[in-house]
Amino acid sequence: MKQLFLASSAALMTAGTAYAGGYTTPTVEAPAMAPVAVAPANLDWTGFYAGAQLGYGNTEGDFSDDRGGYGGVHAGYLHDMGTYVLGGEVDYSAVDSDQVKSMAHIKGIAGIDRGQWLYYGTLGAGYIDSDINDASDTVLTVGAGVDYMLDDKWMVGGEVLYHDTDDFDNTGRDFDMTTVGVKASMRF
Repeated sequence: MKQLFLASSAALMTAGTAYAGGYTTPTVEAPAMAPVAVAPANLDWTGFYAGAQLGYGNTEGDFSDDRGGYGGVHAGYLHDMGTYVLGGEVDYSAVDSDQVKSMAHIKGIAGIDRGQWLYYGTLGAGYIDSDINDASDTVLTVGAGVDYMLDDKWMVGGEVLYHDTDDFDNTGRDFDMTTVGVKASMRF
């Protein structure tokens, strides 16, 4: 009996020390959340802009083929309608080639708004002043381009224009001119 009493006393003492501090609920830490990417604010292409352009042109046709660089200024206005953007632009460039002295354009712009990117087509009139017999003429101009909005004040872009001349300045001669250029613009 003495052994039974000692064994049960030892068991009670051991059990008592296990519950001495009482029951503590285990702490469960919340899982770490991955950072959420913040989408850029909805950009609006509406407004006036002006800037400068540089490019390269290639002329082929009844006159001798010619290539040369150009540089000039431009100004325009865009109106953002959500998915679509409409606007207009004028530009003037001096040309460094044997055939063309300068060119100017007035063109309409229709594009698709993709946030910081604007993909567009253009249609308008180009005025080409030639060194050949001091001829000049207004020609059909079509093209495509892309602009990228750096921030709310600056945008950069690139553009390809095709100029179709039929019977240039009543000379009976035709030539086609393709230009590829880059531009930087400040928005107002």
